[in-house]
This record gives sequence, structure tokens and C-alpha cells, in this order.
Amino acid sequence: MAVLLLAGIIGVFTIGSHGSTARTRAITPATSAPSAPAASPTTQPATIEAFIPEAERFVEQHRGLKFTAPVQVTLLDDEAFKKRLLADEDTDKAEIEKATKVLRALGLIQGNPDIAKAEDALLGEAVAGFYDPKTKALVVRGVAPTPYVRGVLVHELTHAVQDQHFGIDRPDLDKSDDERGDAFSAVVEGDAVRIENEYRQSLPAAEQKQADTEENSQAAGIDPSAIPQVLIELLVFPYEFGPSFTEAVVAGRGQAGLDDAFAHPPTTSEQIIHPDKFLAGEGARAVDAPTADGPVIDKGVIGEYGLDLMLERAVTGGGLTADDLRQASAGWGGDAYVAWDAAGQTCVRVAMVMDTPSDTSQLVSALRKYAATRRGVTISGSGPVTITSCG
Repeated sequence: MAVLLLAGIIGVFTIGSHGSTARTRAITPATSAPSAPAASPTTQPATIEAFIPEAERFVEQHRGLKFTAPVQVTLLDDEAFKKRLLADEDTDKAEIEKATKVLRALGLIQGNPDIAKAEDALLGEAVAGFYDPKTKALVVRGVAPTPYVRGVLVHELTHAVQDQHFGIDRPDLDKSDDERGDAFSAVVEGDAVRIENEYRQSLPAAEQKQADTEENSQAAGIDPSAIPQVLIELLVFPYEFGPSFTEAVVAGRGQAGLDDAFAHPPTTSEQIIHPDKFLAGEGARAVDAPTADGPVIDKGVIGEYGLDLMLERAVTGGGLTADDLRQASAGWGGDAYVAWDAAGQTCVRVAMVMDTPSDTSQLVSALRKYAATRRGVTISGSGPVTITSCG
């Protein structure tokens, strides 16, 4: 399991086996600026159906791939879309409970929130469309050809053409207990957000503003108090970091290089956050899993993004600055963790190595501040650094 997306926590809420989510989604929060100018806009279409051929041409031109088969598009109003989306969600109560335990042990959630209910509430408002590579279904929330809905359609059509050329349903990644599935999700979503942004940028200023207003209006339906902050952070990761990753790959290796990233994708959140690591072929260092103090209920990788999520909790309450956090996490080299239940609580133990001795010193300093914000946290060692956190 990877703490990055906690092994598919936003998709099927599995923590021990995850990877690329069954469906790729267009998420309400816009998190990346467009990377390149796009073609001149056309007259606003009368219907979404009339826009589909134009959207397909835009995707083919800007993604550099031709559709090899027709794509069946389903348009649903708000209520029908929510019903379709949530009816198709496949949640495993046992895995949700395990995910909740690990999140709590790491200090990423407090108390005992209903994670499944929170996920439904978040996705019901945040998801604007989805493409399912298993069934080839492409479903969009919206029946009017507004600028925002048209952008969502471009996003989902990008997934469809990705799937036709590369196959984006990766069962091998679903079964991994590292970050490979999460990293691949960032490639898939980052690419689609990149093309969607280029479409949005191609529109007249008034339509761009209208799209922003629509997007913000949809996001306004989310009640942050009812959803653990970490779920939002996990949900937006591929949309926040994926676009800049794909832009960097295109800038460094061209369109062919991005296509190759689908065939030979990144393997860590570090490579997504720092594309130069991927371009240089720098992966994670192998780390032996630490010893658990009880029967293991979960194991996997925290990753750089997971480390970020842990340490950011100490930025406000433990004297850790944002610069401290960035310096401590940027030197991540590799890790492995185990989780077990004992005495009515769950404990997680992580063995983590850094790139340099200086990076290790910075990590230990930051972790001590993190430990000061929570009971049940101990830090030891230097190669690897061992973090034990119970809650």
C-alpha cells in the first residue's frame, strides 16, 4: 500500500492492494495552469452532442493521438450523475476499516469518522465526469454545452484515447504494495488535465470566466467540515502534480517521451513531484521492512508525498516551517512500513532512507518536531531512520 492515495483510497478504498483506479475522473478543483497555447475557439455549439466531434478533433490535435474506435458518451443531469457514480462505487468495509486505522496511527485523521460516507460526499460533489476503461463508458455531469462541461468532455475523451492506445486499466499495478499505481494515476490524470487546460485556454475570456464560475459553484457544494482534510489531499494529488509532470516530460523528451511514460511509467510519488528524478531514471532505494511488534495487518510504502502529509501536521502545531517540510521530504530515498494492532490501537513502523547524510539530519530534525505534536511517536536510528507511530 502506498500512503500516496493510500492504496486507492479514493477509488475502491483498498489499502493492501491498489494501483490505478478503475475509473479516471475529472475533479472539480483546478490545480494546474495550462502549458501551451491552443487552437482558436469555435462558435459555442448548440448541444453537447454537436460538440463531441469538435472535442475529439481537439484531443487528437493536442494529444497527438488518433481515436481508433468511436467513444460512446453519456450525458446526465446532476442527480442522475450522482446516482450513477455512487451506485458504481465498489467499497470494501474491511479495507476501509484498515485504511482508517493506518491513517489514524499516522495522525492523518482524528477520531473515528465514517470514511465511506465522507468519500461518497466528496466524490458526489467533486467528480465532474468519468471514463471507465473496463466498460469503455464515458459519463459526464451536465447536459448543456457550457464551457465547463465542454472542458470536462475534453478531459474524459483524453482518457478514452489514452486507453485505446496504451491501455490504462493496469491490474498488475492494482496488486502492488508500493507507489507504482499512484504514480501511473498521476500520469493518466495529469495528461488529461493538461489537455483540458489547453482547451479552456483556447476559449474567449468570457467563456473562461464562465467555466471558472461553474467549477467554483460545483466545489461550493462540498462541506469541508464533514470530510477529513487528508481525503481531499489524497484525492487531488494526481490532478495537482500530474499536469506539471507530463509537461516536464513533453518538454524534455517530446510527445514520444510522454507516450513512453505510459509504457514505462514512474514508480514513486517522488518522481511525480520532481519530474527530473524520473527523467534521470532515479527510483526508490530498496529498504527492508522493519519488524512489527504484533501480527502484521498491512505493509507498503509511505513515499515522499506520504511523508509530506505526515510532516505538514507539525507545520502549524510543532514549530516546523514550510521550508523545513520541503527540505525534509525532498531528500526522500526510499522506505518500507508495517502496521499491526496491539492493546486496542494500531501502530505503524516505517524504515526510511534518505539521499544524503545531510538529508537524513534534516529528516530527523523534522520528525522530532512531528513527534512533539503527537503522543505515541518515537524516532530512532539514522540509516535507516525508524518512525513508530501508534494511535
